[in-house]
Amino acid sequence: MARSESEIAAGRHAEHPMTLAALPHLCDPSRIDAAGRRPLWTYAHVPANSTADLTETVTALFEDAAPGFRDLVVAARCTPAARMADHNANYVGGDIIVGGATLFAAMVGPTLRWNPWTTPIPKAYLCSSATPPGTGVHGMCGYYAARTVLKREFGLPVPSLRP
Repeated sequence: MARSESEIAAGRHAEHPMTLAALPHLCDPSRIDAAGRRPLWTYAHVPANSTADLTETVTALFEDAAPGFRDLVVAARCTPAARMADHNANYVGGDIIVGGATLFAAMVGPTLRWNPWTTPIPKAYLCSSATPPGTGVHGMCGYYAARTVLKREFGLPVPSLRP
């Protein structure tokens, strides 16, 4: 992974990129189609704004670990980093974490504000991974934004996660 990330940091594609994989049907069975086919979602780390299609690279990684994998693939689709913002405006250049994963970003968020979930627009709040506590699949950005909305807009007490 270190070698791969140093290649990416230098603006080059890694031979074996850091790749994440998920099986969405495990938590959402509706993703299984009528023929019983199950999706595999992957994300491969590439240089910012890359236009490369890494379908073959990722398929080869799986094939190395599980010979015969390629024979099971019915279809594949790649969204290059340069096109990620077409699907989500936050993903500029393919950056799915809305900027660097730094301590400053995790503490402050997208703008320096006393409450980073607020905006200058009345009744508009932020709950994306751009807000503290930052990137990751944890839901806390939305939780903290919701607490702010409940208190500011409805005057309700702030809920606790403790039972």
